[in-house]
Amino acid sequence: MTIRKWTIALLAAAGLGLSSGTVVAAEIELTFSTTYTPTHPYGRADEEWIKRIHEQTDGRVNITAFWGGSLINSREGIDELNAGVADISYIAPIYASSGYDLSRLTPQFFYGYDDALEVLEVYKKLWDEYPQFAEELEGAKVLGYNVGTPMHLMLRDKALNQLADLQGLRIRSAVDFIGALTAHGAEGVTMPMTDTYPSLQRGVLDGVIAPYEALKSLSFAEVVKYYSELPHSRGAYPSRAINANAWAKLPEDIQKVFEDNIDWWTKATFDYAQESEDAGREYGVQHGVQFNAVDPAVIAEYAKAFEPAARETAKQLDAKGIPGTEIHDKIRAALNK
Repeated sequence: MTIRKWTIALLAAAGLGLSSGTVVAAEIELTFSTTYTPTHPYGRADEEWIKRIHEQTDGRVNITAFWGGSLINSREGIDELNAGVADISYIAPIYASSGYDLSRLTPQFFYGYDDALEVLEVYKKLWDEYPQFAEELEGAKVLGYNVGTPMHLMLRDKALNQLADLQGLRIRSAVDFIGALTAHGAEGVTMPMTDTYPSLQRGVLDGVIAPYEALKSLSFAEVVKYYSELPHSRGAYPSRAINANAWAKLPEDIQKVFEDNIDWWTKATFDYAQESEDAGREYGVQHGVQFNAVDPAVIAEYAKAFEPAARETAKQLDAKGIPGTEIHDKIRAALNK
């Protein structure tokens, strides 16, 4: 056994010994790793899921959590999980530096979607239809999914009502959104979110693409006056998984409990994240941020600017033998129903 494995085992044993009274050993001991804390929306869902599994297996399964990235980091989480660093983990193949092409690239096909639950529904149907999604995660079995709530446009000096309002603005943006901003006369700027507040405060930036919760969590409500609801979808991705070898060792009735909770874990994660979104919007209201809905015709026109890059990505997937264009077109068709 490696030093790391010994450490995990000793920490797990210590955690069990801290509870008062007599501890009855569980039949199955598993470890769970996440980059988040128990107070984060994702961590709150994880902690509740761990308790739920313990209860629904009548105490046969005990899962010891390791928070804050102490075992696995988000960028390489799936690789480390497959290597057995932990039994179960938060994973984010969407952020992997390479590989996991469907997980990394299909989120950009959801341009123009403004309903996160609709994104999730379409994405999960694709998972059922295309085995390539699961195949690229070989070595792990997915136990839950994440869907990002749409990000919008926070601005210092004026609201956006027409796309012409973007002309000349400098906007902090994720790389995937820069092309659409450029197409409408704005400059997309990539910088760490930690540098964005002072840049907005000094007027170096005119705005930022971010979700409601950032009004509170990053205090953007203090340095922007307007929140224009021009949606930038973040797509969906597999976010919790169990190592395939650990999965294979579980009795079938225990496996069924895990599978029966996939939708629950996914929904709990979304619900807790939505609570943060609601709190962020309320914080913005309290600080005088003005919110405005953008005309659907303007949203549709803006979305068109994402299509060339998305179709090029789809062709790149096609060249690898993955039906990228077919998946892209199904995502677009689902939006237009």
